[in-house]
Amino acid sequence: MRKTAAVPVLALLLLTGCTDAGSDASPQTASPSASSSAGQSAGQPAEADEAAEATEEQICSELLGADGKGPLYQAISLMRIEDGTFGFVGSPEAAGAVDETLRGLAADAPPVLEPQLAGLTQAVGGVLALAEPSTGAAVTFDPFAWTDTIGDILAVCARYEVGLAKPAAEGASAAYPGYPMVVNASSVDYRVAAWFSGRLMDGRLVALAPGLYGPYNPDVPDLSLYYVSTTVAGDSAVKQAVFPGSGGTASWSGVRPGTEEP
Repeated sequence: MRKTAAVPVLALLLLTGCTDAGSDASPQTASPSASSSAGQSAGQPAEADEAAEATEEQICSELLGADGKGPLYQAISLMRIEDGTFGFVGSPEAAGAVDETLRGLAADAPPVLEPQLAGLTQAVGGVLALAEPSTGAAVTFDPFAWTDTIGDILAVCARYEVGLAKPAAEGASAAYPGYPMVVNASSVDYRVAAWFSGRLMDGRLVALAPGLYGPYNPDVPDLSLYYVSTTVAGDSAVKQAVFPGSGGTASWSGVRPGTEEP
């Protein structure tokens, strides 16, 4: 395994496939009149777009929180979904607090997040029914709607996730027989697939360890180069084993190996 002295450059390469960040950045000139005209005709839409983008980033940042502890992570942790079954694994108090926070964020959500947050608050209502069955409320939790909604939000907000750059543990690539290996994103946990949604070059990932993944780039065939903590997502315990001290971003409990893994 190679050391990553230039982590930001490699991370950019793995996520975008771009190796020449300056190739499209050659300076352009424009006449004052053209610039003035463009500013007058397009100034307000550009400002509106910028404001909308900032609002999206703000809401996503609040959902994600710091170090994987935001309300979206908290909501995900309330439910166990595996092997065709589901169950509530939190406390009624925790579920109620998450529900209140998400409803507050939904009230201020930009259009791009309105349907996802509306779906999430509705799904959390089903979680509350599971959390307090003694109330007699009908259980309306739909695990398929839950995974779809969580996936949609992660797909929008993952680009605002900021992880800690940490080196891989010594011998990490040799600690798990059969790894690293290339797998299809469709074969892995829904949370991981959603986190990488729209950012994969050919729909494939590098499985670095059971339940831990990085984005595959066909132009980087050396799989030992994918041990970069800021570009991985997967099981929280495995992530900490491979990247000690890397924090809780882009990691969740119970992420099992995909169907194409050993």
